[in-house]
Amino acid sequence: MGSPDLKNLIATLASHDVEFIVVGGLAAVAQGAPIVTQDVDIVHRRTPENIARLVEVLVHTLDARHRDRTGRVIRPTVEVLSGSGHSLLQTNLGPLDVLGAIEGGRDFDALLPRSRLIEIRDHRVHVLELAMLVELKRGSSRPKDQLVLLVLEDTLRRTTEPHDP
Repeated sequence: MGSPDLKNLIATLASHDVEFIVVGGLAAVAQGAPIVTQDVDIVHRRTPENIARLVEVLVHTLDARHRDRTGRVIRPTVEVLSGSGHSLLQTNLGPLDVLGAIEGGRDFDALLPRSRLIEIRDHRVHVLELAMLVELKRGSSRPKDQLVLLVLEDTLRRTTEPHDP
């Protein structure tokens, strides 16, 4: 498989009217953070209609399957995506982590007020605002998150401080 096409992955979900918020590293990159990410992390709205659209695009357009070290092909299902857990998928456009909820049980509806709309490949997409990403990383004890936190805080400072004319 070639290198991930993360923007196209997001645009494909959006073009199928899937409701989601980009919450991981790509949300930070979209807001100017100088970090590298190799996957897309989303929190999806867990309504029956949205989950049906999500499963349809995952299985029939993106050839999604759970990342499985044994080589088994396990497709995402409505039942699994209806829960608050995490589905770590591989698609034909790159890795996609589909999350029912993130830290503190925050689901789509809880995160929506803390997101902003950006344009990706002619689609308006919700991304978690940088300040919320910083807040989440501050609460993490993972070394990887602590390293990224410094970059996110600096990016937030640079993008929110007034600039001299």
